[in-house]
Amino acid sequence: MGGRAIPRGGAKRPSAETFSGRWVDRPLGVIDVGSNSARLVIYRSAPVGPPWSIHESKDYPRLVEGVEADGRLSRPARARALAALVRFRRVLDEYGVVQVQAVATSAVREASNGREFLREVSRRCGIRLRSLSGEEEARFAYLGVASSLPLTENLIIDLGGGSLESISVQEGKLYRSLSLPLGALRLHQRFLRHDPPRIRELDALQNHIDDALEPLDELKVSRRAHVVGSGGTTRALAHTLQGMRDYPIHRVHGFTVRTREVERLYSFLSEQPLETRKEVPGLSADRADIIVAGLAVVLGVLHRRKAETLTISGCGIREGIAHEAMGRPLPASAREMGFSGALAALWALRGDPSHAHRVRSVALDLFDRTVRRHWLGEEERLALEVAALLHDSGTVISYPGHPTHSSHILRNRMLYGLTHRGTVLAALAGSMHEGDGLPDSALKRYEDVLEEGDDEVVRLLGAILALSEAVGDVRPMPRFRIERRQLRVTLAPGAPADPRLLARGSRWLRRSLDLEE
Repeated sequence: MGGRAIPRGGAKRPSAETFSGRWVDRPLGVIDVGSNSARLVIYRSAPVGPPWSIHESKDYPRLVEGVEADGRLSRPARARALAALVRFRRVLDEYGVVQVQAVATSAVREASNGREFLREVSRRCGIRLRSLSGEEEARFAYLGVASSLPLTENLIIDLGGGSLESISVQEGKLYRSLSLPLGALRLHQRFLRHDPPRIRELDALQNHIDDALEPLDELKVSRRAHVVGSGGTTRALAHTLQGMRDYPIHRVHGFTVRTREVERLYSFLSEQPLETRKEVPGLSADRADIIVAGLAVVLGVLHRRKAETLTISGCGIREGIAHEAMGRPLPASAREMGFSGALAALWALRGDPSHAHRVRSVALDLFDRTVRRHWLGEEERLALEVAALLHDSGTVISYPGHPTHSSHILRNRMLYGLTHRGTVLAALAGSMHEGDGLPDSALKRYEDVLEEGDDEVVRLLGAILALSEAVGDVRPMPRFRIERRQLRVTLAPGAPADPRLLARGSRWLRRSLDLEE
């Protein structure tokens, strides 16, 4: 942001006006009134990087469920939505939120009394709720995904309760979009009247979806485009698959599922009564009734695209609205996302940016100088960079044991740009930066995420980080070189290097790179 430095830990923070962004370091409330659910998220932001939520509330007024024969939102549905919005208003007031962006999607824009409902919300809740067109809804969905996942050639599907927004992405930019009335709640109401659904109902549902998806061809999506899913249904299917196999990372953003996994899940859930579906690990009871219809839509898209996988985005319309409020450019690369996200975390935790940047510089220099011996790529390099920037973040909890606390932050902070594997690599390397070893139990815990040989990758990154921590505050920067299978570290006379870390980090690095003592 304008080349300005992140403030040092403990220093007085600059005011929002000292940065070029339109919204920095003050709370922003985003309300999304969908056809099935209503959600409030309160965000904060740093001068760089993505916003992060400090409060989330949700309710399920199910507006589309209350649409009458004449296309009007029913009185009970409006009452449920208004009650949720009154609660949201109280939360906003408690947090002192002044800036609020509130939107409604397909159920309200299609209702014949939609404008009347918007006026009622303003009068009763003091919230200016605006109805999004299908094009606006798709644009915000794109912004949310593009701000959190690196995009190239993609088809984004944002599946809500009332509609399916489909977005074609070319060279990382929104190319075309299409809104179809294929929402999970809408289709559940129309086709699935028995519990569990009968075969003829499922057949009718699938045939309707296949016919309704024909306009997807108008988006001119590249054959090599990867499908990204946003919205409640795709998040629910990911949570369910993770819950059924005790997945070790408790977030779905960036999680990739195979089409055959979605097929098996659909087959299983469609045969179960509602009460059984409510007990499935990872599946929210509030979504258990409409999940079958939602999965049918997802599968319809994947089959039509002949796609083998689907990547889940935990970000969508709400994050897109927040990102637009910040006025930051898109698209962004994985490295840009990871780097700026780590800086945002450092800023939020009041870390020392000068030390973090010095350790990062040494670590990346070491990585690049030794790449011909380890042959690791951009994913591992970014994991190291993020771990270096946040290696001391755990001191916000306590200095004793801070490598463990830092590892927890690296594992649980939403750091966009990192894959799930990259997140684990960064977290485990961060736990080793004070020269500690890596217990086998830590690696076993993440065997569902890590690849074969990643135990050595983690030890290498941890060794680089420990060595970088040992000499990170040395000026001028130490020199590293490998000569005749020997690692040589040259320091300035009297340099304040940590001899313990220097010895241990050097020894581990030699072992990882198969060098001589």
